[in-house]
Amino acid sequence: MLDIQNFLWKPQIEYSKDSNVAEFRFWPLPGGLGHSIWNMIRRTLIAYTPAISITWLNIKWVSHEYSSVDWVKETALQIMLNFKELKFKWDLSERFEWRTKKFKGIWKYTVNDLDLPAWVEILTDDIYLFEITDPKAVLEISYRLEKWYKYLSIDELQKREKEMAESEEGVQLGNLLIDNDFKVVKNATYEVEEIISDFTGDYNDFVVIKIETISDKLDPKELLTFVWEVISSYTKMFVFDESYIDRSLLTELDEISDIAWTDEIELKEVKNTPIDSLSWLSERTRNALIKNEIEFVEDLETRTRSELISLKWVGKKAVDEIQEALEKEWKQLWSKK
Repeated sequence: MLDIQNFLWKPQIEYSKDSNVAEFRFWPLPGGLGHSIWNMIRRTLIAYTPAISITWLNIKWVSHEYSSVDWVKETALQIMLNFKELKFKWDLSERFEWRTKKFKGIWKYTVNDLDLPAWVEILTDDIYLFEITDPKAVLEISYRLEKWYKYLSIDELQKREKEMAESEEGVQLGNLLIDNDFKVVKNATYEVEEIISDFTGDYNDFVVIKIETISDKLDPKELLTFVWEVISSYTKMFVFDESYIDRSLLTELDEISDIAWTDEIELKEVKNTPIDSLSWLSERTRNALIKNEIEFVEDLETRTRSELISLKWVGKKAVDEIQEALEKEWKQLWSKK
């Protein structure tokens, strides 16, 4: 950071979230940096955020996307378009996951009827897929969950399928490819207000950024963390080992004197709170955590959703309960899913 930050005081971040809209307030910044930093973050946030979408479909006895499907109200193309709308949380250890599901009997089937792994969370609830009109009908559908971060076109998918099959024939008959994007951010806006500094007489920036996601199950702080990792990995390329840096003009964040903010002190006290004081947890979940030697709220920060689910006596329902309890009392503590 620039040395002028010592005169402005240590930057502060305030965070609030209402349903699927989050707001970050960040100040103070040296004049001009507000637009530079947040425009870069906003553009990356909209273009590159990870999620899981469906990019491949196989409907048994259906040869191509323009086929009708026996005993089903929708055509194959309509079913593909409905599957294209689905988005899931990105807790996949691998890039791909293939699933198969048999649908039996008259019913209007939605995303909630899919056979999903326990560690995949639906972001687009109640999306309609198709309707079976015959009580004796059985519809078998295979689909591929894919974790990625940008739009995948049909050309890209066909080229990749061809390489994966190691065949000049390309995509096999009956395999339906779905071009898809992986966007989970609907909109991101920022405003920069210029404020005159009491110390220098110069302008410094007060920044407000609003992020609207497709689901309130997403953590905007995780999305921003991912985006900044992407940005910093590129900017670090311009730090040349042989170049001299005059560090007399720079300062580190932890060296900047802070004003009398109480948030950090309160946060430290919260992190020392024992698990059994979380009143929103059921007795069963609380005991399960303690039996697994998770005794303090701060212990949860080092655990991912997958790690918690794999613990004895702890399942997906318990992990959802833990996450909800933390968000109700201290939203900022749940940094990983």
